[in-house]
Amino acid sequence: MTRQPLFPGKDYVYQLRLITELIGSPDNSSLGFLRSENAKRYLRQLPQFGKQDLSAKCPRMSAEPLDLLEKMLIFDPDNRITVDEALCHPYLSSLHDINDEPVTPMPFSFDFEQPSCTVEHIKELIWRESVRFNPDPLSK
Repeated sequence: MTRQPLFPGKDYVYQLRLITELIGSPDNSSLGFLRSENAKRYLRQLPQFGKQDLSAKCPRMSAEPLDLLEKMLIFDPDNRITVDEALCHPYLSSLHDINDEPVTPMPFSFDFEQPSCTVEHIKELIWRESVRFNPDPLSK
């Protein structure tokens, strides 16, 4: 929309600060989705920022894209606009083609990213695998 990064942070910590400076500091109820206590602690220790007017940040933007952007820039993902809602937003209506926008019946699960083994178990598995390819010469 502006052809520039909205939050040009040099790292994720600074980027979080830039986000809160624009959309305002989240209240405690908006932090429930965060798993990291360090992230919650960091956000709580930041100065309290009020929500800025997006039209001042993007003065050449008309009302419809500003409305969509505002609905997308909600800190708590449970309160943020969904993909389906965004696709139906008036700003994207000229691009909307229901026949070319398949939606999955069930949300994708990223459970495979969650570790299911302990560090010790993983070490044991690596050791067993390495022994298969490089048996101990003393055991012969």
